[in-house]
Amino acid sequence: MGASPANLRPPAPRGPASGPVFRPAVWVVALGALASLSTGCGPDGAEALLDRGPAPAVVETLRIEPELLRDVITLSGQLDAEYSVIVKPETSGIIESVAFFEGLAVQKGAVLFRLRGEEQTARLREALANQALAVDVYNRARELVGRDITSLAQRDRAAAELEVSNARVDLARLELDRTEIRAPFDGAVGLRLVDPGDRVTDESPLVRIDALERLQVSFAVSEQGVAFAKTGGAVEIRVLPYPGERFPGKVFFVSPTLDAASRRLLFKAWVPNADLRLRPGLFANVDIEIARRENSLLVPEIAVVFDRQGAYVWRVRADDTVERIPIQLGLRQGGRVEVTMGLHPGDTVVTAGTHKVSEGKKIQAASVSRSGLLSGQARRESSSEVGPGEGT
Repeated sequence: MGASPANLRPPAPRGPASGPVFRPAVWVVALGALASLSTGCGPDGAEALLDRGPAPAVVETLRIEPELLRDVITLSGQLDAEYSVIVKPETSGIIESVAFFEGLAVQKGAVLFRLRGEEQTARLREALANQALAVDVYNRARELVGRDITSLAQRDRAAAELEVSNARVDLARLELDRTEIRAPFDGAVGLRLVDPGDRVTDESPLVRIDALERLQVSFAVSEQGVAFAKTGGAVEIRVLPYPGERFPGKVFFVSPTLDAASRRLLFKAWVPNADLRLRPGLFANVDIEIARRENSLLVPEIAVVFDRQGAYVWRVRADDTVERIPIQLGLRQGGRVEVTMGLHPGDTVVTAGTHKVSEGKKIQAASVSRSGLLSGQARRESSSEVGPGEGT
């Protein structure tokens, strides 16, 4: 059944109870806004948006300057005192007194222990008395020979007896001296091993003494290091108690032969220790310089990228675009690598954010904190796979 013309008329406006009221003025404003939008997005507007392009990738860069490169190998060693002995008495006896404090420095010749010496003192007095008698006998014999009262043989016999008495005095003095045990060199004494009243023999350990003002470090190198074996070479040592510090030393001994079992060559180096900070027995990392190169170009290892064609870096041009530069690598040291071919002094390379750049792409250098890390926004962007302006 067909619709009548009356049915085709637009419905009459409804009141508030039946729904919204149609207002022609609203449609006019909407059409004007659409017209303005279409004008802004016309050919000229779209071109302006395209001209802007993606924002530059924020990366970290570094200017390469020539510097000295030292080729250093690190070996393991151990510190020992220049001199170290366990002090023992030269004679048997009973400890009468101790003349030092444990752990303190002593001078060469200082008395450490005293043994009871009454017997040795008595023997010395006896020897001195016999010596005086022998001197008198010899003097009388020499006087009588001058007056032809006695023979030369008697004078010579008296002279021989005098020499014997002199020797006995020297022996008695030596025995008495041995009751005082002295420091053999300047050093620091350790733990006392005996107490007053202990009976000791010439095999009894009394105390250990170490010379600490100069230590020696012992280390060994493999067969390949024989070519660098020479005395007088400089070394640096590092020990666990003082991280970040290096102590200089100088090689004074190179073994003439390799150890048959380990096939290694023994080295020894002096290490000054005037402030006594180092202690014998510490394990040490020994750095030996085997070569040095002037005007070397070094880049951080994170700046080097690898593909099937080899190693390369992203070099920054004057217009802040980047280019791919193939390089050849040399020595690696402390998180950096030597570039032997491909770069020149003054070149700037991308060190962080290399995954965000491509040939000819513009970059923006990020500020670098004192710790070498990217700061703030740059650090967050360098860790993302898609740089600003590269989203879908």
